[in-house]
Amino acid sequence: MVGFEEMKSSGREIRTFNLRSRLTIRLKMLNLADRLTLVYLCFSAVLIAVCRRNVSHWEVLLPVHFGLMAMIAYLAAARNRRTPLIETISHWYPTVLFLFFFEEIGLIVHAIFPGWFDQYLIRADLALFGVHPTVWIEQFSSYWLTEYMQLVYTSYYLLTIGFGAYLWLRGRRSEFSWFITATCAAYYLSYPIFVLFPVESPHHTLQHLQQVELAGGPVTDFINLIEKHGRVHGGAFPSAHVAGSMVVLFSAFKFERKLAWLLAPLILSICLATIYGRYHYVMDVFAGTLMAAIGCMLADRLEMKDREKITKQTK
Repeated sequence: MVGFEEMKSSGREIRTFNLRSRLTIRLKMLNLADRLTLVYLCFSAVLIAVCRRNVSHWEVLLPVHFGLMAMIAYLAAARNRRTPLIETISHWYPTVLFLFFFEEIGLIVHAIFPGWFDQYLIRADLALFGVHPTVWIEQFSSYWLTEYMQLVYTSYYLLTIGFGAYLWLRGRRSEFSWFITATCAAYYLSYPIFVLFPVESPHHTLQHLQQVELAGGPVTDFINLIEKHGRVHGGAFPSAHVAGSMVVLFSAFKFERKLAWLLAPLILSICLATIYGRYHYVMDVFAGTLMAAIGCMLADRLEMKDREKITKQTK
């Protein structure tokens, strides 16, 4: 009997060891962007499950989240099979998920708090500048300036894709991975703040103070159409436009300084456009810049820890 119990115990230990070994191998397949994305998916899934009474379509969102987790696990496992299409998708998929996550904010923004906290940002802007920046800047509005501002405002997502493609097509995979990790970190820090500190935007709260309509041409009309039918209500603080754009700028200064100086005017224009277009308070811009800086610092730290682990394993 003693021998039989020892055999059973040994069998359990072997199964546990094998399970741990498989889990360790699976975790090693995940890159930094995978891990950050999975952490955010877990956070948002728990939030949706716990606060489901305040979340529209929670019964749809939860299965979608679990499906995305499974997709990431599959892509990570398939990444090293040297299938060009799968390998490319496995590195680029976060850029598509950013769109889903931001749209989802409109459904979960009031998961915890039912109201809006714009009053605090309005007071902060007023205390710092003595005016409401979105109201003050309207005196400079013109047809062509409005067209330009609306155009650059919508270019921020293409900026992320463009800079990523610039690194990817030149075979600079490690730099591309760092850039995607930094972008993930900046966004995944911003999304929970959208829920913990829900903010509408000056477009909703200060509209009664605006004296000038931002009249432009076809670009403005197109953007207004998108905003009318696809605007996410909430998710203004921090500014995701600024966070994503500033990660590009910080990354460019890290890897391509000459390109950074060329991009700087465009990215500063995006920051200004968030105010000019009445999409954000100045505090949103400051917070977005901070998220970008923290995202880049986290990318450095996480990459350094990964290198240390690899070095220890090879010794």
